[in-house]
Amino acid sequence: MNIEFVGKRVSKKLKYKIEKAVTLVLDELKQEHNNLFLSIMFVNEKDMRELNNRTRNIDKVTDVLSYPNFNLKPYETITVETEDVLGDMAICLKQAKRQAKEYKVTLDEEVVKLVIHSTLHLMGFDHIEDADYEVMQKEEERLASKFYTNIKI
Repeated sequence: MNIEFVGKRVSKKLKYKIEKAVTLVLDELKQEHNNLFLSIMFVNEKDMRELNNRTRNIDKVTDVLSYPNFNLKPYETITVETEDVLGDMAICLKQAKRQAKEYKVTLDEEVVKLVIHSTLHLMGFDHIEDADYEVMQKEEERLASKFYTNIKI
């Protein structure tokens, strides 16, 4: 997995956690990822609001946006024969900081949660319908738990 980080600088430690979180999700979903690329953009509130408005017609700041390159269903995988782009994600660190404070977790923990959530979106999961929300929420919780049990930082 090759991840390009764009925008605001984040620590090497957080980048490491992000890379491990993305890899964990893809491994757990049995998705081959050696030749996959992902762009993760860190954006400010103004840019996130504009992006959310332009792409989803929702005029407000959000924590993370996901832009998959494939139209997958949950648990479906892609065949990667040559280099390909899994998708893009945009993360608003200021919104993540607010949520971390609200949920009484560290910023890194909140960002990891957002990355897991977004990677699931890139892999076809959604939460528009209640049944889809339950499936995605269950996977998100399982993967976050596995991340903190298995990843040594």
